[in-house]
Amino acid sequence: MIYYFSGTGNSKWIAEELARRTGDEVTNLAEFINDGPASVFAGMDETIGIVFPIYAWGAPLIVEGFCQSITLAPGAFAFAVCSCGGEAGRAMKRFKKFYAYQSAWSLAMPNNYVVGFDVDSPELEQKKIHAAREKIESIAQAVLSHTNVYDVREGAGAGVKTALVRPMFNAFARATKPFSVDEHCNGCALCARICPIGAIAMEGGKPAWVKKHCTQCLGCINRCPQRAIQYGTGTAKRGRYYFPSTQRN
Repeated sequence: MIYYFSGTGNSKWIAEELARRTGDEVTNLAEFINDGPASVFAGMDETIGIVFPIYAWGAPLIVEGFCQSITLAPGAFAFAVCSCGGEAGRAMKRFKKFYAYQSAWSLAMPNNYVVGFDVDSPELEQKKIHAAREKIESIAQAVLSHTNVYDVREGAGAGVKTALVRPMFNAFARATKPFSVDEHCNGCALCARICPIGAIAMEGGKPAWVKKHCTQCLGCINRCPQRAIQYGTGTAKRGRYYFPSTQRN
């Protein structure tokens, strides 16, 4: 089984592509844990994979929490794949504290963190996806053969980024107060339906953020069909990204 967490589709696509090549199945881990604490067991000779995005050079808290419910039997093959804009820092080495994988990879995917940066150009977006598709083929072969691999681009200053920036992100950058919705909102409620932790509720036909913190997956911003959701003042003039869309407004 391959479990994934995805806000804007990158990790979902990776998980589905791997499953297609390995004959495995995929499960959205956010939906899997909606009904309460989960318990996952990977038996001898079974394969289990986790696919997730990198947030501030670390794994999302929801993914770390999920992995604490996983029990790996001796002989199970566990792997992890992270999607990132380019570098993962020491995220995957830290992640091994929660999930004792044998193999790990990083894949550079189109930028979706429009709170901090604009989206990639259409050309760069397609270049990343093409390179990722080729790498997924080699990942799938390694998974099928249970080969031990560590192929993660950590980048310069990896240890400092993961040790210092990641905890600051989790402490201060996940607040929902900066979210807002403008007059273009048509009340479709897509944002409320897709929020992985139920942080959005419809009030008076408009979305309201009812929890103080969220995962910062930014699915609500990037998938809003009206581009009506903003985070602070920086996102209004930036693009939106959702795999495999390459639309630019």
